[in-house]
Amino acid sequence: MRDKFRAAGIAAPDADELALTVINTLEGAELSAQLRRSEKPLLVAGHHLERLIRLYL
Repeated sequence: MRDKFRAAGIAAPDADELALTVINTLEGAELSAQLRRSEKPLLVAGHHLERLIRLYL
């Protein structure tokens, strides 16, 4: 994921941290979705990650 962000023109330090943020957020959302038996945590996480990533592009 870091490499994709770098290819999109995001500076290395930001790309590294953004990739970690995306992965950690999705992992947490996956766990929450399983516990709640709902896809809503994944949808909310995806929506907000999209907004975050757009700030860097």
